Amino acid sequence: MPLDPSPTVQRALPAGLDAIFVIHATSFVQRRQFIETQMKTLGLPFEFVLDFDIPDIPEDLRRQVFRDDSLSPAQQSCALKHWQAHRLMVKRQIPRALVLEDDVILSAAFWPALEGLMKEELALGDPHVTFLGCGGHYYIPHDQIRPGQWLYPRNQGKFADSYILSLETAKRRLDWIESNGITRPIDHTFEHIDRVLGTPMFWLEPPVVEQGSHNGMFSSTLDQSHPLWFQALQFRWKKFWRRRRHE
Repeated sequence: MPLDPSPTVQRALPAGLDAIFVIHATSFVQRRQFIETQMKTLGLPFEFVLDFDIPDIPEDLRRQVFRDDSLSPAQQSCALKHWQAHRLMVKRQIPRALVLEDDVILSAAFWPALEGLMKEELALGDPHVTFLGCGGHYYIPHDQIRPGQWLYPRNQGKFADSYILSLETAKRRLDWIESNGITRPIDHTFEHIDRVLGTPMFWLEPPVVEQGSHNGMFSSTLDQSHPLWFQALQFRWKKFWRRRRHE
């Protein structure tokens, strides 16, 4: 169920969450309006990451960060925007931040889940990363779910549409990229880094974020897209089938 669009009061971020960054390409006006409406409804402060639109990527930086030509310009731009969010965390010494992409759809349970999971976040060791979305339609098996528990350790990441990371995790990822560069989409890059460096990964269950470029709301700029009606149908089928498989 999506958010109720009725206005709300301005909220402070839950204890332990210090910033929200939204990855955004300035040409995506519809996405900007959609995410702004959601965040205004929740009353949450956030900051757009606008650097490194496709035309604005310096060629020397492109050669420095991307070690081959395997990624499209859109994938490179997305990767650099996530990279920039990590750099902002380090520059400002932000202990913990939530990173969202501009096509996220936040469920009505987003705010209570954010409040609940942050209590568990603060008890986790550092470094770690927590995924809030249903990326790939991977879910915690039903027999492993515990009443009142929000976060579950897993041995794999999810999509980069919605994740919380600590300052130490940001530093580790940046250091790895500086030494090794980026040769695959940023969500796969992050998962590879976290696996190599042994960064613990946690999933929120149930997830409270869907990605509009996967569920048929927006066309994807990163992957070859089917018609939106087909994306929506495929998304719902995968969601139903994989949920049933985990029951």
